[in-house]
Amino acid sequence: MEAAAILPAAKLVPTLPSFNVKYQEPLERASVQTRTTVSAITRFARLYSARTPRRITSANVMGTSGFADEVPLPNDWVEYLHPEGNLYYYNHKAGIVSNTDLRRIGVSAVLNNAFERIQSQLLQDAKPDNLEVYLNIVDASRLGSDGAVEYYLIDYNSRSIFWVEDLDILTDLVGSGSLVEPFESMRHLRLGLEPEFWTHVEFHPCHQQTYDLKAEKELTAVLRHGCVDDMTAPGSVFPYSTDECLQFLKLLERFHGDDESTESYRRSWTARLWASICRSRRINRHGLAHPRIDRLQGLDSYLSQQTHRSVVMSLGEALCLGMPKTTFVQLTELWNGRIVYQRHWKPFLDRQRSKWRWTAFGALYLLGMNSVQRVCGTPFVYLLASTSFTCSALLVSALMLRAHSVERLKTASDLSSYISMVESFDHGLRPLSIAYTLPEALLAWAAFTSGGGAFYYVTSQLQDDPTQLLSIATSTAIPLFLGRRSRIALNPNSGLPDPVSRERSPTPIRHRHYMPETEEHRVLLSFQIHDSFLVYGLQHAPDRCLWITGGGNSSISHLKGFI
Repeated sequence: MEAAAILPAAKLVPTLPSFNVKYQEPLERASVQTRTTVSAITRFARLYSARTPRRITSANVMGTSGFADEVPLPNDWVEYLHPEGNLYYYNHKAGIVSNTDLRRIGVSAVLNNAFERIQSQLLQDAKPDNLEVYLNIVDASRLGSDGAVEYYLIDYNSRSIFWVEDLDILTDLVGSGSLVEPFESMRHLRLGLEPEFWTHVEFHPCHQQTYDLKAEKELTAVLRHGCVDDMTAPGSVFPYSTDECLQFLKLLERFHGDDESTESYRRSWTARLWASICRSRRINRHGLAHPRIDRLQGLDSYLSQQTHRSVVMSLGEALCLGMPKTTFVQLTELWNGRIVYQRHWKPFLDRQRSKWRWTAFGALYLLGMNSVQRVCGTPFVYLLASTSFTCSALLVSALMLRAHSVERLKTASDLSSYISMVESFDHGLRPLSIAYTLPEALLAWAAFTSGGGAFYYVTSQLQDDPTQLLSIATSTAIPLFLGRRSRIALNPNSGLPDPVSRERSPTPIRHRHYMPETEEHRVLLSFQIHDSFLVYGLQHAPDRCLWITGGGNSSISHLKGFI
């Protein structure tokens, strides 16, 4: 009997697979004795891989090295190597999985005691065939009543986890508020627990006797559907982009010809994909009442909630020359439902960073022009105002680039945390839209004041000869007029929206832009036959369109009825 068998029973603590600290384990190790001499004819018992367990008992230890990893494991326990490199232990007889090193004295007795207590609380008719128990000692240095054993049970038939006692997910599962939310039905609860099941499979993929081909086929179908959905619907709520789906599908096809020796690798990454997909389904209420099936769903309501009358916001938008309004709509679309889709945020932030860089370059150029104007004798007041605006634009651009660097906003979690922090309680994303366009507005004001100073200087120099001023104005206006006419001649539709350019898909299914109801509406119709679809746009404002798609005569009837 082990010495630890007489220790008091440790406290059972319910936990979740997501709380596994495998990625937070310290790299510092306790001091160990090392050697430099290799014994003659040193042979190893067996070469074990991620799929093959390593069984070390007193009967098959070869040599007397005395190393810790050659200490025999307790009966019925085997050691598995995860594809990522960490070890875990499995008891085939009892169906126990643990991350705690079973070679430590007393660990086996504590885990066996906890397993017996859990088993005694399970009803005989409630024990499924594919039942597995996860046990982990929180602090292996404190065994007994002072210690705690984390646990949960895994049901492979229902792809879920459960516990043997009632618990409150907000208090008994500390820190799980973002993982398992208060549920309104059993289906809602299962939707929240299924990602945890797949997280467990990802962390412990080597010991299952059979491979779940049904789950892999279902994953293939889900990825194909998500790929098509992302290609044809800008509002797709699938967590992966088209390119990512295609890459995953290629990997799945390449794994089909492999034998069972690679099953652990295959099971680990497919489980990771399933966990991500199931988390997305939980967020979007997949299969529940009132699900979110489109990224832009409810956008008009979200816009109206943020557009309260505010003198400060209106003044800020006016000083920024109205530019924040477009950025505000874009930000609201991206943050609708407070869900971050990185594939949509990344292009938007890349465009913003490009604007801020060009604004900084423009500010430097304008500073040089102000220096030239100073030498030429432009009034000091104009130069002072222009230089102040220019320096402010340069400074704000640098600050925005620093705050929105790729390193700081690298993941969806970083983006979500940042937007949640800067979002205004009363005005939503309107202050952020003003901040985003402030560098361009400052540069525009700098250019206006600089141009005003130059115009004042020129007019003051030409007061004695008005005909020369008229000549200069004419020589400036004619090239601008000719350039405008040339642009219209080369692109006759430049004044009208291109209904297909906004949507690269052959058959754009969903594309919506929402505007505040206070804007004046004017209707511009443009028609284009595209893959047997009649696509027409109703332009509510010069820079935004509401796209509707239809086909055949029904679309024409719909259009006539609308007009």
